[in-house]
Amino acid sequence: MAKAKWNEEIIIKRILMLESLGEDLTCSHVKEIDSALVGAAISYFGSWGAVLKAAGLDHDEIRAVSRRRRSEKVRKWSIDKVLEEIAEAAKREDDISYAYMKEKYSPLVAAASNYIGSWRKAVEMLGFDYNEVLRKGRANRLKREREWYRDLLLERLSKMTVDESVLKRKHPRFHRTLVSRFSTWQRVMKELGEYQKKKGTPNRA
Repeated sequence: MAKAKWNEEIIIKRILMLESLGEDLTCSHVKEIDSALVGAAISYFGSWGAVLKAAGLDHDEIRAVSRRRRSEKVRKWSIDKVLEEIAEAAKREDDISYAYMKEKYSPLVAAASNYIGSWRKAVEMLGFDYNEVLRKGRANRLKREREWYRDLLLERLSKMTVDESVLKRKHPRFHRTLVSRFSTWQRVMKELGEYQKKKGTPNRA
């Protein structure tokens, strides 16, 4: 994809588009969703405040609105609400370890720390054995890593020939990796078929 060709007009139009969508226009937030825009804006205008002024926006008001939004998010939590949300998440997720939940439910993990003291304490208040939570979390992490590696191998294979003799001759190391991972070539083909069906891609001869 071609890089965006920035100029002052394009930068201001992009900012006004975000404003029309109700986005938080503080520099830190826009950097999260469009870091290239922030970089271009500072390059052309010197500072984020200057580009907002050029767009006809009040920097102080934007920061005040952002603070109010953050404050409203914080106020929605309570100890009971945190415990209720963790209990609901535990019904949906096999893994409620800190590492996994921080990645998927970061506001909830932050609220647990703020209102209860720590994620572990919050989970234990609901009657979970945290050592078992950690054990299960490690097992699920290994499973996710194996699935990621499996998909990586099958994605690469889906772009190549599935004729074993040709693959073995042209890419012997990759062929050995596949057979080692899936035990047999027949199993490789079965897994590839299921993967392509899930992805909606055709077999390659």
